[in-house]
Amino acid sequence: MVLNNNPSVAQATREYVQRIIEELGYIYNRSAGQLRNKRTGIVGVSICNLANPYFAENTIGVETALRGIGLSLILGNSEESVEKQKRFLDTTRQHNVEGLILIPAIGTTRKMIEEITGWGIPLVMVSRYVRSDRADYAGCDNILAARLATNHLIEQGHERIAFVGAIPKSPTSRDRLRGFQSAMKIAGLDIPPKFVCSCEASRESGFHAIKSLLGSKKPPTGIVCFNDLLAFGVMLGLRSHGLEPGKDCSVVGIDNVPEAELWQPGLTTIAIDSRRIGYDAGRLLRKRMENPASRAETLLLTPKLVIRGSSGGAASV
Repeated sequence: MVLNNNPSVAQATREYVQRIIEELGYIYNRSAGQLRNKRTGIVGVSICNLANPYFAENTIGVETALRGIGLSLILGNSEESVEKQKRFLDTTRQHNVEGLILIPAIGTTRKMIEEITGWGIPLVMVSRYVRSDRADYAGCDNILAARLATNHLIEQGHERIAFVGAIPKSPTSRDRLRGFQSAMKIAGLDIPPKFVCSCEASRESGFHAIKSLLGSKKPPTGIVCFNDLLAFGVMLGLRSHGLEPGKDCSVVGIDNVPEAELWQPGLTTIAIDSRRIGYDAGRLLRKRMENPASRAETLLLTPKLVIRGSSGGAASV
């Protein structure tokens, strides 16, 4: 009862049993326990890119939420491959997982999500959303995030603003691009076709994207990036052309990963509490496991602007 976190055990008894367990070096045989209670206590967590600090924070939040109720995680890193994602999810079924947490790989379709929900295993998507009537979702308001970033540059006096990181198969990118376009339209500002750069969400892509933008007859004076990793690459690219971020060209990211504050200049960005999003996903999964027939829920956090040195006033490049 102690090992299964049964709440009916008195605290003094629980502490005594735990002390004896430590003295004996006893390890609970969960496989044997599963034969009796028909539960595995395991949740499958599929991450699209564990090397990205934003998604790593998501994972920490999920683990924190589920650890308190005695659930353990099986972790898979799809590396943005829907095939790797599928193989991992198939493996989780072999382990009789009690729930699934999914940060969908780019290219995950609604049909794929419907197939997963058809397994009868509670599913919660995190940070990235693929439309479904049977899966819960925890994320942030990505349209608002991009609006905040764009409006900040507009308020600084910028009129030529570019967006770096348009990823057609990414719902998150589509929402952030919509937010950028909406803010520019409301301000009455044009967006030249070349000012929307399609590329992967990485430092390398940001570094190379700035070369194309600076080749324009009238280059942008401000740049909104899909995420902070792209913004770091853009800042490095500017410096490779002898330009200083925040002085010669303003740069704004989205996510506020820990590294953003350490850059010189610090990166102006949109703060999204990715660990809290992961925690909310864990809570949604707990509710879904307790009540599988309930309606799907969506929890969206409100992003916030964090101003640092990478966004100065309007500049001429």
